[in-house]
Amino acid sequence: MAQDKIPPAGLHPQLVKKLLDNLESNDAFRQQFQQSPEQALRSLGYTDASTCMQLKPGETLASAEQIKAQRSKLEAAATAIQSADCIFASQQIG
Repeated sequence: MAQDKIPPAGLHPQLVKKLLDNLESNDAFRQQFQQSPEQALRSLGYTDASTCMQLKPGETLASAEQIKAQRSKLEAAATAIQSADCIFASQQIG
């Protein structure tokens, strides 16, 4: 019997706030997030980083301005069930 994959649960709203605050204003955190989303999330106190936060090859992190402009959309997506795509990629924000 094949097992269905269950997508990961969304992130806690307090963690999402910290994450977006840092992605909007902290260049060192943005660089760390691009290199290792798992380590960046752990620096905020999150211990179960999901692979959906990993940027795919060729994707770039959305600018601080893009993240700020789309913050409510990103908060809703980050606290919902996660898909396989990183919502913080500039290609996802559009």
